[in-house]
Amino acid sequence: MIQIYSRFLIYCTIFVPFLLTSCKDDQYPLPNVPVNLTINLDLPSYQPLNAPSGWAYVNGGSRGIVIYRNFDNFVALDRHSTYNWEDPCAVVEVNPDNFFQLVDSCSGSKYDIISGVVIEGPAVWGLKNYNTSWDGASTVSIWN
Repeated sequence: MIQIYSRFLIYCTIFVPFLLTSCKDDQYPLPNVPVNLTINLDLPSYQPLNAPSGWAYVNGGSRGIVIYRNFDNFVALDRHSTYNWEDPCAVVEVNPDNFFQLVDSCSGSKYDIISGVVIEGPAVWGLKNYNTSWDGASTVSIWN
């Protein structure tokens, strides 16, 4: 029985340090930009947001924000693509063939418009998601 414990102790002292030091945590590539916006859904540029599945672009964030209405809540995602993020063309747009996807035309990466997760690479990181609140009438607030 002592031999089993001693082997276990030897394996732990050899392999645990390798496991703890071998995985390098990459940091999220996009800059943290303060956002505190309020939009009025009565304005003509935000009319698509008055119905579920509507979307609109808003100035703010790192390279703009896309707002999507998912029934009674709103999703706000930064348009700054996470692949080759230093490239000026690393901006996502709503896919004209599938309104549930955002596409980075430079890299071909595709993201889910509801969650911002990567659907198709080469991107690894999802889009930055902002907090939203809706007053139930005509005002949507976006912040981080």
